[in-house]
Amino acid sequence: MRSTPQNSHETRPPPAAPRGKILMMAVIAGAVITNIYCTQPILPLIQAGLGVELASVNLVAGAALLGFATGLALLLPLGDRVDRRKLVLGQIALAFFFALAACMAPGIWALVAASFGLGIVSCVPQQLVPFAALMSSPGERGRSVGTVVSGIMVGILLGRTVAGVVGDAYGWRAVYAMEAAFMIPVWFTARALLPRGIPTTQLSYARLLASLWPLLRDHRPIRESMLIQSLLWACFNAFWVNLAALLANGPWHLGSSWAGAFGIIGAAGALAATVGGRAADRLGSRTVIGASIVIVTLSWLLMAGAGTSLVLLVIGVIVLDIGVQAALVANQTRAFAADPAAQGRINSLYMTATFIGGALGVAASGWLMERHGWPGVAVFGMVLGAVAGVIHLLGARAQRRSALPLH
Repeated sequence: MRSTPQNSHETRPPPAAPRGKILMMAVIAGAVITNIYCTQPILPLIQAGLGVELASVNLVAGAALLGFATGLALLLPLGDRVDRRKLVLGQIALAFFFALAACMAPGIWALVAASFGLGIVSCVPQQLVPFAALMSSPGERGRSVGTVVSGIMVGILLGRTVAGVVGDAYGWRAVYAMEAAFMIPVWFTARALLPRGIPTTQLSYARLLASLWPLLRDHRPIRESMLIQSLLWACFNAFWVNLAALLANGPWHLGSSWAGAFGIIGAAGALAATVGGRAADRLGSRTVIGASIVIVTLSWLLMAGAGTSLVLLVIGVIVLDIGVQAALVANQTRAFAADPAAQGRINSLYMTATFIGGALGVAASGWLMERHGWPGVAVFGMVLGAVAGVIHLLGARAQRRSALPLH
């Protein structure tokens, strides 16, 4: 009988974290995620430096996203089994070495491999999202998740800005050297800030991975959130991975620093993650998801004319980021609610699907950009948004039917 309180103590979530700690977790998340997205504005520089085709150099960006998805699938479930703090610190340390390898890569395939490895260990931000959810009261969970996701999105967008400026001034290798150097203070900050993680399961790693399937099978909200967000993330990355080529080869002939500067414009929409989290708490996640799908699809309608209009491009990127970021939080909040004791594994399923969608979006849109130009990419984005809308409507109909009383 004595083991009962001990076991309950071991699985008890940590006390609610002060707001300042959640904000610092958002800063760490934003800093680490730049490892993945610093490549996108410097792709033309890598293409020129290594003498490869556009489709080949896009593999560098795709490998980072695919590596990220692999890390989410294999490392994120461990957050339910081991001390998540140790896991985070180990991944940041490895990110330092992979960024150095990318900096010194002698050719395109070595760079692709280093980018893939860097992607695997840079899933730290998604280790912090369930951390924030568990450290928050139920009424504040959406807000806390939204804060950390806002940090991630600001890191994605502003990281592009810094990478574009540094790449134009010092070359693409300097960007990876900067990322490696940046991981040092990030590691020390995380070590000082993060509390000890408390495991929520005693399953072995093999059984932990095996438990992903029942979660996916038994919870329709998880499946819907995964599929919808993977489509919207493909929309998001289809824009950003082709932006540098659009600006360089379109009527403006602008360099990588200009492509990076669009990160500042897009960062204006990063607050949508926090707003989306609060709206999900108040209005329900499904309402926010539906509105976000409409916003993302509208953004691609605007950007269809971006090949000749910078104004449409600027408006479109703001609208796109608002929709994608609000959906990211709302879908994540909805998925987490399916099983609060399996936050890490749910996040693994959700974010793995999201970044596989992003990687496929990069590959498919790169092929379309090379053969059909920007109009082909715009049509691709609109089709993805429409498919996400259909899935959302079918899910809402199924939910209404399941709620009908039995006769």
